[in-house]
Amino acid sequence: MISNKGLVSISAFMSSCDDLINGKFIFAGNKVANILKAISESPELYEVISECLKDFNYEKEFGRAKVKLPTKKGTFKVPEDRMVLIPMVFCMLVEIQENKIDFKQFLADYFESEDEEVSQFENFANNVIVPFKNAIAYVFDIEGENKFKPQEEKKVEVKKPEVKVSSKQEDYFEEINEICQDILEELELIKVKPVVAEDLKYLVETLKSAVENKQTKYVNAYVIGVIYVLKQIRKLRKYEHDFREAMEDLYL
Repeated sequence: MISNKGLVSISAFMSSCDDLINGKFIFAGNKVANILKAISESPELYEVISECLKDFNYEKEFGRAKVKLPTKKGTFKVPEDRMVLIPMVFCMLVEIQENKIDFKQFLADYFESEDEEVSQFENFANNVIVPFKNAIAYVFDIEGENKFKPQEEKKVEVKKPEVKVSSKQEDYFEEINEICQDILEELELIKVKPVVAEDLKYLVETLKSAVENKQTKYVNAYVIGVIYVLKQIRKLRKYEHDFREAMEDLYL
């Protein structure tokens, strides 16, 4: 039976996949790195992928997935077999991360969408990362029956403990959440270095998640992290004062 710690690590992997699926091409490098990091930090995931990699021929499966057409752009079709899909996409992500695959050219060659409103990157996310994420979910019985180790694995439900907070803490969480929302909205309107914008957005969204779960200790920690990044963006430094004032209201 998978432990609660294992479930947390797999949840982190799922979140990293969602970040890429909902993200943009400009941040793809960071998103791919986060997926690989989540895999490396999860013994359960690492074990599954290692098992799938045994006797796996990446070059053969990768070549088979690339469908070249004579008169128009090619397409990319991931394997239907989950135990082939998982190692193939994993190896692809490693090669993208190591720049062995020219990701921009790869998207142009195989992920041109017939729908003009769907970008090449969105097409890649929907047709490669979504099936990869779903295959892992299937393996760990997060959705549906687990057929990877049917005799050992059972679905485990983790119940969130009820967190009791004071009215003062409720006001604090509400204020922090409003500041976060203001930052995210303003971040879309100003020019910021992509790497800095990505770091700030990640921290703010993580902070909002901690607020939602009413985790005062983590909220305070992420507030400090957000303040550090805000110092690098002149137009957003004003929010540093708002955060500090909210914390003072909580503890004074």
